[in-house]
Amino acid sequence: MYLEVGLAHFFYGLNQMQDLQQDIQEQLRELDSELDLVALEQPGKEALRLFIDHPEGVDLALCEKVTHHLNRLRAEYALEVSSPGPKYSNQKELQ
Repeated sequence: MYLEVGLAHFFYGLNQMQDLQQDIQEQLRELDSELDLVALEQPGKEALRLFIDHPEGVDLALCEKVTHHLNRLRAEYALEVSSPGPKYSNQKELQ
């Protein structure tokens, strides 16, 4: 559903992204309880970029495993799965 009333389409899209992010996080936890979805971006209408983190680090094999686990999303989106990089510090661990 697309709304064209003022900023309504923005808020609808924001809620949809939040729901999608929560759904992806739940699917990641099914795969590995320590996997964390750090960020989710939508660089294009049919593309999603996921940044994941894991206490033991993120390598290509884990990114591939996540991509295959999210197979249902691959029917609708091109997925890019990567790590936020070595300088990323998971703020949840600091709290």
